[in-house]
Amino acid sequence: MKLVQLFSQAVDYAKNGIPVDIHNNFPRPPIKSKPDWHRAEVTGARELNYYVSDRALGHLFRNIELRDPSEPIEGLSTNMSGGTAPLEDAITCVVEPLILRALNTTDDKAAAAAADESRADYRHAKRLHEHYAREMQFICTTHTLVDAPEVRLTEEEVVLGVILANCTQSRWRSDRAYRMKLHSWDLVGDIYEQIAQFDGGLQTEGQLRTALASAWDVWCWAQYHQDRDFIQSFALIVLGVVLDCLRRLGALPEI
Repeated sequence: MKLVQLFSQAVDYAKNGIPVDIHNNFPRPPIKSKPDWHRAEVTGARELNYYVSDRALGHLFRNIELRDPSEPIEGLSTNMSGGTAPLEDAITCVVEPLILRALNTTDDKAAAAAADESRADYRHAKRLHEHYAREMQFICTTHTLVDAPEVRLTEEEVVLGVILANCTQSRWRSDRAYRMKLHSWDLVGDIYEQIAQFDGGLQTEGQLRTALASAWDVWCWAQYHQDRDFIQSFALIVLGVVLDCLRRLGALPEI
C-alpha cells in the first residue's frame, strides 16, 4: 500500500509539483539478496547475491538449463598441435618472399632473427602492443553481459565480434556486441595508423615501402613473443597492414 501511494504521488507530480522522497519514504526490502528468478539469465552471474525462491517463478527459472560456453563440446577434439618455431609458420613462409621482392632486398629470415631487442622498431612494437593489450583488456571487461569484474570476454570473442555467454535476451546481447565491435574497430584503426604512420591523402611508393618495412618488423617481433596477452589478434592487425601495403604496391600475386 505504501508503494501504491508513492506511485500515485509520482504520477501526479506533473500537476501538483510535489516530488517523491525516495530516500526517506521508499520502503527497503527486508533482505539484500534477491530471488534467483531475478538473476540475469547469463553465465557468470554472482550466486551469492540471490537466494533460491520457492515460488512458481523460481521453479520455472531453474527449469532453464544454460550450457557453459567454455565447456568442451562432446565429440570435438581439443588437443592442440605442437608450437611452430618463430618465423617458420606457414604465413611467414608465404609472405616473406613477397616482402623481400617489394623492398628490393636479399635479407632472409635468419637476418631478421638476428636482430636484437635494442632495435628502435622492436621497441616501438613493444610499446604498441602494450597499448593494444590495455585497450583489449578494457574491451573484454566493459562489454560483458554481466557487470562483474571476474567475468570477461575472450580474445576470440572480440576478434569475431560475438558474445558467447548464454543469454535469453537477444536484444541485450546484440546491443552489447554492437558496442564491442565499434570499440574494437576504433582500436584496429588506431593500431593501423601507428604502424603505417600515413599522414593522409595519397601515399607515395616510398611511404608504402617504409610502412611495409615497419609492419614486417612488428610482425617478426610478435612471432618471438607468442606468450604475451592478446598477441594473436595483435599479429592479425599487423598482418593486415602488411597485406594492405603489398596490395597498394601491386606486389600481391593475382589469384
